[in-house]
Amino acid sequence: MGAGGDSVTPPPGPSAASAPDLTGPTSILNWPLMAAGGKGRKRRAVPFAHVRLEIDLRHEQFGSPGIPVLAQLEGLLRERSVVEQGDLLRLTAGALHALATRGLARVDHWQVVPGGWLPLPEPTHASLAEPVSHLVRALESDAWKRLALAREFSVRLSGPARYRADLIVRRVHRERGHSLTLELRGTIPPRELEALARAMRVRLPVLRSRVEAYTYATAAK
Repeated sequence: MGAGGDSVTPPPGPSAASAPDLTGPTSILNWPLMAAGGKGRKRRAVPFAHVRLEIDLRHEQFGSPGIPVLAQLEGLLRERSVVEQGDLLRLTAGALHALATRGLARVDHWQVVPGGWLPLPEPTHASLAEPVSHLVRALESDAWKRLALAREFSVRLSGPARYRADLIVRRVHRERGHSLTLELRGTIPPRELEALARAMRVRLPVLRSRVEAYTYATAAK
């Protein structure tokens, strides 16, 4: 969808048998999303205003990517003897770290189901914000028992980036696995979305991803 006098070349829709994705032939990043302005104007990629991704994660245990703060969380999970919900918290930490690498490090609110809202982290300078460290401190506090019983973890992150992220990580009992919903709102350039997808794949055992919804931002003048 376009506005402000610019038009957006509609992408070729994926076949009915294949949902849009971030990779492969149906990737929304491969579609010719270009702003077609007045005569002689340079054509450029149109940013997204909203993207909702559904990500299925592999069942088998995944190896640590060797990131110190994730190793710190792993040690604390062992110390607390968090077994059944341990994978949920490991996957949540991996997703939080991936988002933090793209500037989304401020926790606006977070909660677990069951258990309800978690205390907000103490304010800190933006350059020092690290959501996985906040999660580690929550495990060190009286809130750890709620985290240890959680079936679902949700958080909203923001930061200097021109978009915010709503993340939900949940256990899928019937498959003994986990899934993740990531919803982005704001101004999201295609290259930024691609970089975020790469960061997720480095830190999480991604099996498949589906783009459930998306809209385009108003094309820049």
